[in-house]
Amino acid sequence: MKLSTYTFTAPELYLIAAAFGGNVLFGLPAKEIYQLKGGEVFKEAYERLIEKKILTEEGKLTETGTVIIRTVELYYKSEKYVRINNLMFAFRDKKHDELIVLIEFEDHHYELRVISKALVLRLLTETFPVMLREPEEKEKTFLKEELSHREKREMETFEPEPMLMNLEFFHLKEEPQDENNAAYYQQWLVFTKDEKLIMVDTVQQKYYHASQYWFLKILFDELDFPYKEVKANG
Repeated sequence: MKLSTYTFTAPELYLIAAAFGGNVLFGLPAKEIYQLKGGEVFKEAYERLIEKKILTEEGKLTETGTVIIRTVELYYKSEKYVRINNLMFAFRDKKHDELIVLIEFEDHHYELRVISKALVLRLLTETFPVMLREPEEKEKTFLKEELSHREKREMETFEPEPMLMNLEFFHLKEEPQDENNAAYYQQWLVFTKDEKLIMVDTVQQKYYHASQYWFLKILFDELDFPYKEVKANG
């Protein structure tokens, strides 16, 4: 299958990043993994970039290549990342209307897109029904409540729906860069059981009955969605 212009292997993305001195691309396997396999890996990646018309036969950037390098550089420079299942979001400034999205496929290929926040919101609500669930009346009275030991044991054996949301938040400017530092890293599993919204803090191993408001506020804040846009799409 011929890959589209905007779909890449990790070695291809590292070759592109080398144009601006980038050696680390967040969310990808380390560059050293491919370097240890020998020069053939990057030689093949280089040839694929020529086939995709990112580079000319002489190794110079094409017009398309210039746009793609700029996109990879924006992704590289992000100070925070949000992963939702196989989607990794990178950010410019909060006021900017677009996000850079790195999509990971099962065959270890990646696609880079620049998408407006309005479209991201629409895509997420279409993909994850939990975002549009009607909250229970009780949810107006609390943000989150930790589950009892009995309820936690039940959740540990519960198989949630296929479209469970796996949320990860990374704030690279926060120190220490340790998973136990919630300012730097958080991971939440989000799903429903018996009409209840359940959120699992995987780092602290805590299980919560969460309100829809609390869940959406966390998600929208992390994605830098303006609330007027949220209301318009709600």
